[in-house]
Amino acid sequence: MYDVLGKVKEKAKGGKWPEIVAVLLLAVVVAAILYFAWNGKEKVGESDGYAAKIEARLAQVLAQMEGAGDVDVFITVKSEGTTVIATESVAGADGSVTTSPVLSGGDPIVLETCNPEITGVLIVAEGADDLNVRFNLLEAAASVLDIDQSIIKVYTKSDGK
Repeated sequence: MYDVLGKVKEKAKGGKWPEIVAVLLLAVVVAAILYFAWNGKEKVGESDGYAAKIEARLAQVLAQMEGAGDVDVFITVKSEGTTVIATESVAGADGSVTTSPVLSGGDPIVLETCNPEITGVLIVAEGADDLNVRFNLLEAAASVLDIDQSIIKVYTKSDGK
């Protein structure tokens, strides 16, 4: 690292500021790309099971609609969802309160499991060029997923040419 700084100082003395700025800018861009790529992959993996399961089932059902043809579905989610576990609070003699999970057989008791919030749905169907089919796909997906139609996009599948 020290050697790199020494070379930067030499170039700065030689009037090579544009080169230094370009290299530093390039380093920042590469670091940002690596950071977002790493974080993005991690987040996709967190909820990948839920989204993948819903995508497969929804595509299967939508493909059965009249005129839909072959259907692919892609769903994006905001987070991995939440799990609410049962807890108990114990007041100590000194007035402190300690909260701990209620266990059954060594496992915490789950009171509620909330699925991830769906932030977008992409439907690509062979028959989506027909406006009635497109509307039916949009309406069905919104109904099944209990989401607003504005976050669903429906497009016609290419014929592979």
